[in-house]
Amino acid sequence: MKAHLCFGLLVVGMAVTACDPSVYQDSRTQFVGYGDSVRQNNAVMIIDPQPVSAANVDIDFDGRKDSIAIERYRTGQVIPPEDLTTTN
Repeated sequence: MKAHLCFGLLVVGMAVTACDPSVYQDSRTQFVGYGDSVRQNNAVMIIDPQPVSAANVDIDFDGRKDSIAIERYRTGQVIPPEDLTTTN
């Protein structure tokens, strides 16, 4: 009986300890960037993730030109875009 009680207390103790947040799992630790790999990768690969021009939400649209373009798309008469090159 005593062995069962000791084993039960050992299992409960391990279960309670496993629920405790580890310092390595906490993103607020002193290790910079640890646990925040998505933001770290963005910082490495994106030149400016929040450009000033992104705040401009007042985009000028011309409804007449848009409707003409949509009609051309529906009828299959799309104007192909110009080829852009970096050299002459």
